[in-house]
Amino acid sequence: MELIELARRYKRYPRMAQDNNWTGTSSVRLVIGADGGIESLAMRTSSGYAVLDQEALAMLRTAKSKATIPSALRGKTITLDVPVIFSLKDE
Repeated sequence: MELIELARRYKRYPRMAQDNNWTGTSSVRLVIGADGGIESLAMRTSSGYAVLDQEALAMLRTAKSKATIPSALRGKTITLDVPVIFSLKDE
């Protein structure tokens, strides 16, 4: 889905987390309403670090504002569970 690809582009590893060697996976539940807007965005599973969790939410919020919902999915409510992995090996 275009939204997930866009979200990856907006992912930033917070400097505080890098400096402290904090890693983890934030699992975010994103519900896109029938109108194509974000109905809800919530943390399903925390990475254990608020700064990483906040970045995961922010990147999805930004990506959703720029993504186009495919016409086949318009008019439907879509629920996505998106894992956001923060690993120092990737930086």
